[in-house]
Amino acid sequence: MAAKSTKTTKSTKGQSKAKSKTKAKEDDCGCGCSGGVESAPTVAASDIEMMEDFINSGPQDEFAESDTWASDEMVENGLDVETHGGGSLEYAEGFELFDPMVRGLGETMPVGLPEGYDHIPMACSAHFDDAPMESVCGHDGRVQVGENGTPPWRMICQLIITMANGTRSRGTGWFISPRTVMTAGHCVHSKRNGGWATKIEVIPGMSGTRRPFGSAISTQFHSVSGWVNDHRPADDYACIVLPETAPLGRQTGWFGFAALSDASLKDLLANNSGYPGDKTFGTQWYNAGRIVGTEPQRLAYMFDTAPGQSGSPTWRYDKTRKRRHVIGIHNYGGCANRSTRINRAVFNTMKTWKQLGQ
Repeated sequence: MAAKSTKTTKSTKGQSKAKSKTKAKEDDCGCGCSGGVESAPTVAASDIEMMEDFINSGPQDEFAESDTWASDEMVENGLDVETHGGGSLEYAEGFELFDPMVRGLGETMPVGLPEGYDHIPMACSAHFDDAPMESVCGHDGRVQVGENGTPPWRMICQLIITMANGTRSRGTGWFISPRTVMTAGHCVHSKRNGGWATKIEVIPGMSGTRRPFGSAISTQFHSVSGWVNDHRPADDYACIVLPETAPLGRQTGWFGFAALSDASLKDLLANNSGYPGDKTFGTQWYNAGRIVGTEPQRLAYMFDTAPGQSGSPTWRYDKTRKRRHVIGIHNYGGCANRSTRINRAVFNTMKTWKQLGQ
C-alpha cells in the first residue's frame, strides 16, 4: 500500500513538562546541546559565486520538454555546487571502486524486512553509551569522508535526538531546502521511546568536533500517518524543519530527489553517506554499490551501513545533467540494507515539506 501523503505534525505545545523530566539527562550530553543556533563561519567567496551562478542560470526545478526523462519518473533538482569527478559514484579518498561496481550486478535480493523486524536495532536507537551492531555486508568498504566542507558531504547532517522519555540517540539527515532536513521516521517519532522527540539538534557537515556550518535545534517535525499511527516500515520517513532564524541550507546547498522507474533503478549505481554509531562520533562515512532489489515502496542494496545512519540519503549522480537526486531514505539494516523508496506519493509529500523550509 502506498505511503499516505497526509501529514502528521508534531505539536510543540505542552512540552515544558516533558522537557523538565529530561533536563538532567540533557545536561550531560556533551555535544553542544545548549539550545538556539550556533554562529556559523562565513562561506568562501568562491562558493558564493558558484552558487549565485547556479541560481541565476535559470529555473532549477523543471526540465525542458526536450529532456528525456521517462514519462513515469518525477524529478526535483537541488542546489549542489558541482565538485564531482564525473562518474556515477562520488569521489572519496581511499574508496575502492571495483567491489561496488560488480557486487550485486544482475542479482535480485529480497526487499521485504524479515519476520520480527521490530526487534532489529534501528539506526536511531543507538544510544551514546551503546556499542551498536553493524550492518556490513561482507567486506567493510566504508571510508571516512575527509573533507566535509564540499558537496555533497556538507548537505548531510549529524542529528542529536532527545526522545520523549529522555533517551538520547543519534541519526543522520540531509537538506532538501534551506530549512527542511529529511530523515527516518523513527528519528522523530518512536513508540518505544514515548512518541515524538522533544528536540533534535542538526549539525550539517560535522567533522569530529568541528561544526563548520554551525548547528540549530528544532522542535518542529513532520511524518506520515503510515509511520506515526501504523508503524509501517515502508512509511518510515520524516522531516525536520529548522527555525526561520537558522536557514543553514543556504550555506550548504541541498539535495534534489527523484521518483525513478523500476527500469532506471535496476542495477543502478548509488551512493550513501552518514554518521554511523560504530565509528567515532561526528565522523561521516561513505559507501556505494548497486541497487539489488526494488518494490513499490522499498529499495535494497548491499553497500555497508551501521546503526546511527538511519535517515541518511541514498542517491544517484546523473553525470549527464550533473545533478544529485536522492532515491531513498535509509532506515533499516541487514543484508541487504534498505531504504524507503521515493515513489510518487513520497515525492509529493517531500515537495510539500520542502516548501515549509524555503
